[in-house]
Amino acid sequence: MFPRLAPRPLYNTAPRLLHRPSLTLARNMTTPTPVWKPDASYERRDMPPADGGEPSSGPTAGQVDAYLAPKLLHPSYGADPALPAIQSRALEAGIPAISVSPLQGQFLSILALSLGAERILEVGTLAGYSTAFLSKALPGHGQVDTLELDPHHAAVAQENFLNADLFPFPTIHVGPALETLKRLEKPAEGAYDLVFIDADKEGTLGYVKEGLRLLRKGGVVVVDNAVRSGKIALSREEEPSPNVDGMRRLFDWIEQDGGRTVLANVTQTVGAKSWDGFAILYKLVE
Repeated sequence: MFPRLAPRPLYNTAPRLLHRPSLTLARNMTTPTPVWKPDASYERRDMPPADGGEPSSGPTAGQVDAYLAPKLLHPSYGADPALPAIQSRALEAGIPAISVSPLQGQFLSILALSLGAERILEVGTLAGYSTAFLSKALPGHGQVDTLELDPHHAAVAQENFLNADLFPFPTIHVGPALETLKRLEKPAEGAYDLVFIDADKEGTLGYVKEGLRLLRKGGVVVVDNAVRSGKIALSREEEPSPNVDGMRRLFDWIEQDGGRTVLANVTQTVGAKSWDGFAILYKLVE
């Protein structure tokens, strides 16, 4: 009923997508709203401790997510049946279940829509779950470039994009993220409007700096897993993990920047992914 995209090469060294396939928007079909069903993990998520040190004795954050999700997830965004299919395929392929939650993914869609985004750069494709939320928020002429280190993950993501009939169709760049970012230039149509980073945390500062180079003034960088269950607040002696220290280096850089380059904030999150947070950086300069 709808034309299908032919498989495309996974590796793309070009700094931008050179052509776009024609595809009727499958998400504009009139389909029944799927019933969202939380999995068992939603009952096991705990709240972070309050200042007194004791966790909340009420409903868990995961239970709150389970309450909110069927009320808030939109049938063309978080409740699109293509999204659980992406997660299922990732599980079958042995890909870690570390993508954003449905509500977090829909937050990314809302952010992209509020920016009027036309071009989005993602660092860390995994199986393409968050990429799908980003693509859904773009106009038909939009562009999504997503970077993935692991060729197996990239192959599964490519399959997921085809099965989900995503449009605009994301371009996957396979290889070390920092090397790929340094090769990229701003798209000819204009700089990126949004950069989403959900990759190894040790390299976060480098990804942010290169992302800012490719981002327009007034654009936004979002970094997932910025709080690390609160471990960022511990000293390096108490918590020497490279992933935690990678986030500390980002916050040290923001402090040293002194508001010249970015306006930044961290929003702590609880829910299906437990206790973590998003770092959000607004670019102040050209």
